[in-house]
Amino acid sequence: MDGIMLSDNLAINSLLWIRSLGAHELNPSRRMVEDLQTLAAADGFTFEEHVVECPEDLLALLGIIARRADEGLRPILHFDCHGSRSDGLLLEPSGEYLDWPRLADGLRAVNVATANNLCCVFGVCFGLHMSFELRLSKPSPYYLTIAPEQEILVGQLEQSTLPFYREVFSSGNITSAYSKVLRPDLKLFHCKEVFARALATYIANNCVGRAAKRRQERMVTEILQQDGIVSPSSEQLREARAKIKAALAPSQTIIDQFAPTFLIGREPGFGYPELRKLADGYIRLKQARANI
Repeated sequence: MDGIMLSDNLAINSLLWIRSLGAHELNPSRRMVEDLQTLAAADGFTFEEHVVECPEDLLALLGIIARRADEGLRPILHFDCHGSRSDGLLLEPSGEYLDWPRLADGLRAVNVATANNLCCVFGVCFGLHMSFELRLSKPSPYYLTIAPEQEILVGQLEQSTLPFYREVFSSGNITSAYSKVLRPDLKLFHCKEVFARALATYIANNCVGRAAKRRQERMVTEILQQDGIVSPSSEQLREARAKIKAALAPSQTIIDQFAPTFLIGREPGFGYPELRKLADGYIRLKQARANI
């Protein structure tokens, strides 16, 4: 990713299949589950199928999984259900939706318990929209997630699911398995990539150019007002601007501030020089678009 190398040790010891489908849709799901049960028996990993019928069921299950993760469970969570771009996961037979923010909160507890080791696979239309519910001030809800961005046919999922998990558990490398089997029909979001791109976007939009100057001037006015200075002298303005400019200048501090919480103790894998290079690329892209 633009010169930033993302690599980590990842522990996976189980596959938990979470299903919520109508009765008329069960045959493809059952075939995939039977194939994975056979694969699990041959390859020696834990496979479990869990059926949930409403949002409360799913949130309760995620709570149980989080407690098991405290005891060493390191799962891939595979969601076999339907989804909506705006409403979240559709859970049957209740017909209720679990919205993406509440799902992110449920997964966040599991990921914290795994020390940022949770992998999620969504066989769900628009499942990638869960990745938009990330806040750098909170722990990431996953280490990585794989999901379709648009509608996807169940036939595509049935064709690729067994080969994907066979590759995962034979190679021990989920990102390699994704590249070989699921790309480009599904997208992969990595928490460190999300972290880097979010910070680079912030720098590009707020810390350079006219946006930065407007922000600095606004803060200069606020700081002078706090000090009771209504009509500042040129020297007072110069000192306030220098102080605010230094305080707002992006640096390694921005990484250090958010990484411990969002990455749950994992190292970011990049420093400010790499981050600034990524931000500069975004700035050039914005400028090119503005000139079209």
